[in-house]
Amino acid sequence: MRKVELLSVLLLILFYAAVTVWILTHHRPIDYPVYAMAAWGFRRGEAVYRWGEGDYARAAAALGFSHYTSPYRYPPLAALLALPLLGLPDRGIGMWIVLQAACALLTAETLTRSFGSSTPAIRIVIRLGVGFFTPFLTSLYAGQINPLVTWLAALAIWLIAHGREGRGGFLLGLGLMLKPLAMGIAVLLLWEGRWKAMAGLLLGAALALGISVLTFGPPALGFLGVSLPGTGSAYPPAQNLPSLAIRWGTHHPYGFALADVPEVARGTGLALAGLLIFLTLIGLGRPGAPRGLFKIRAAWVLTATFLANPGTWYHHGTVLSVGLAGLLHRACQRSRWWQAILAASVSAIALWGVAWHAFIGWTPLLDLATLGALGMWILLAREREDE
Repeated sequence: MRKVELLSVLLLILFYAAVTVWILTHHRPIDYPVYAMAAWGFRRGEAVYRWGEGDYARAAAALGFSHYTSPYRYPPLAALLALPLLGLPDRGIGMWIVLQAACALLTAETLTRSFGSSTPAIRIVIRLGVGFFTPFLTSLYAGQINPLVTWLAALAIWLIAHGREGRGGFLLGLGLMLKPLAMGIAVLLLWEGRWKAMAGLLLGAALALGISVLTFGPPALGFLGVSLPGTGSAYPPAQNLPSLAIRWGTHHPYGFALADVPEVARGTGLALAGLLIFLTLIGLGRPGAPRGLFKIRAAWVLTATFLANPGTWYHHGTVLSVGLAGLLHRACQRSRWWQAILAASVSAIALWGVAWHAFIGWTPLLDLATLGALGMWILLAREREDE
């Protein structure tokens, strides 16, 4: 079995190597250029957070990007990470994809060690389940920073769960200063009164912000004024409860709706998100009195924030890998119905990632990833109760 486990590691390495080569030879990621353009602008002392489309076009022309997205809404540390790559011939796209692929592999291995037992078979299942999880591949395809942020979150959870709260909080703070995907864990730390971890988080965030300001100057502080996510979107990659409600309650070009009542749809979506957060907080128990496994609670909160945040996109689903690892760890001990729900949930998330363009016109199918994440949230709630 030891050889089989080593083969599972090798299989993932070869798979991500092949994916990286394919992306770099057949596709130009549109999300990485915004990190590079922001780094270029910050280095010139420009107020990147106030840029308009003309500024992005100017930066794209200067760097040689023909395909890109905008605006840059991330903390300045993400741009700082891209800064040393600007001198490369391709402005760093290749190195960026390699880095994110490595982080996807590291996330799979970290979660395997965090949730995996002494049974090699379970470790193999978790490693391959996380490694082949579609949101990681979507993030690579887009050139997103999500794999790195998710790896830092996975490391933070592991360290905090094993009593090294200061170090775990520090890594979480760094991750939040790249992209706040794991903000739910910070809320969990506050809820449970883990002040040592919170001190580490604040130290990591302050260090990241301080280095960014020293490098880029005052314009780096502009992220403090970046607007929060709105109330959701009918665009299919917006996979969250507020967006689900909008797709069903507002006429849009991607499928049919039951009615065209935008205000009601937005209100319903926010109400669903609020209800989910309320139920999650109730399920966590009395503040300051944590019980059971921190890893499962962290996975549950990450899944809840993915569903409730109206700014969530499908590729942010890399954070669902924490819950996936926790569920796979216990799958053999659960009923066939439990296993069927897990299989259906993960399959729905995976299927949406590879076929959503084919679902245009069929509104129920456009929400598969959201419904799959909701299935995972329900199962994680059960696991929390069974601790």
